[in-house]
Amino acid sequence: MQIKDVEKLTGLTAKSIRYYESRNLIAVERNEENSYRNYTDADITRLRWIKMFRYLGFSIEEIEKLLTMDADETKKALNQKADAFSEQAELCENKRSLCLSLAKNYENNEAVVEEYNDTIEFLESDEMDEFKEQVKDFAAPNLITVIAETLIGMAPVFWLFYNIKTARTGMLMFSGIFAIIGTALTTWNWIHYANQYKKNRERVKRKNRKMIWLLPAMIAALFLGITAIIAVTALFPEWVLPDNYLFFEHGQTTGTVLVLLVILPTILFCELIVAKIRKKPVEEMEDVNDLLFIWNRLGKWRAAVIVAWLVALYCCAFHFTVVTKNKIILYSPWQPMGVEYKYSDVDSIKTGFGDKSFSFMEYKRKGSFYYQIEINNQTVTFHTPTVNKQIERYEEHTYLELEEFDQALTALGIPKEADKKGWENCYFDKECVDRFLRIICYEKQD
Repeated sequence: MQIKDVEKLTGLTAKSIRYYESRNLIAVERNEENSYRNYTDADITRLRWIKMFRYLGFSIEEIEKLLTMDADETKKALNQKADAFSEQAELCENKRSLCLSLAKNYENNEAVVEEYNDTIEFLESDEMDEFKEQVKDFAAPNLITVIAETLIGMAPVFWLFYNIKTARTGMLMFSGIFAIIGTALTTWNWIHYANQYKKNRERVKRKNRKMIWLLPAMIAALFLGITAIIAVTALFPEWVLPDNYLFFEHGQTTGTVLVLLVILPTILFCELIVAKIRKKPVEEMEDVNDLLFIWNRLGKWRAAVIVAWLVALYCCAFHFTVVTKNKIILYSPWQPMGVEYKYSDVDSIKTGFGDKSFSFMEYKRKGSFYYQIEINNQTVTFHTPTVNKQIERYEEHTYLELEEFDQALTALGIPKEADKKGWENCYFDKECVDRFLRIICYEKQD
């Protein structure tokens, strides 16, 4: 194939083809009979690659290296060039905005020149370049975060299956909506991660390597946080409960906020341990994430964070109600020694089934049973009491303790407001539902 044919097939001029040959980008064999160059199909393909690389802005020296690279190295070079184009596009957009702004304010020459020169100086400064890199690193997704977000996003799905299994029909619509939202967000997160991985493979890989230390920290934090909560909510009452107690239950208001106050500082603490293991000061860590950044900026307030964590544990520990054979003992953060009341001190009773489709308080949700007493202007709710394991009948018959407690209070003539509306939504077994209905309908026998 002669050079005229090559010109037609590649769109390159003869001068360009010979130049590439002189730079050893292509090696063309010569015809032995007349010493004319004899171009092959492989030469055509190689010239097309060269033309494309030149169009993308690669220099001759860069093309020489590209033609000898393997596929992965070439992809890396192309991704880097794409990043460079993104920076150029950003620069062009900045210049375009500057032109439009200058066109509007050109009359005031001196003020405009001074102001816009300061702006240009800032945009071209090393600090601005460093800031842009930090923003790109922060925006780049990492596998550990995506996995964590997936677990969070799938929680509503597990909630939906749980409601289906336990026949909690009142929650199916809301749990189904949240499950769809969680699935959509999870899918979007993985698509976003895959796209960013293709576009910024090296940056994402680098961030994955840095953030891999976050995984053991998160696992340790969850373990320690949950262990701390179990310790203060399950073990601690055992130390203070009287020997003759029947059952106890933690306060309904301690939930989400106190758990977060325990879990988040624990995650922070574990990440600081990871930094220590890596033998790098937090201030010098390249992969400072949000929590470490916050900790580094807290300064003198760090002690306050630790105190808040201890206070949260304290509040979890001292917020429960104990029922004995003849007393009701209320424990609270401001009354850690407990306040004793007699059964006769109860002002009123309210019992029934939850009627809300969604509520942070589980006892208010459809299908849940609750038993409330009003005592000394305080409302105490029993929903899932913990019984004394030494009492065998309570182990054999669930919620029998509440039925006996209700009988004792009602026998004293304490007024009771009861409503069995919504009992058909209760997801407990038949024995429990029947007991709930007896509690609601129980009246003092003469």
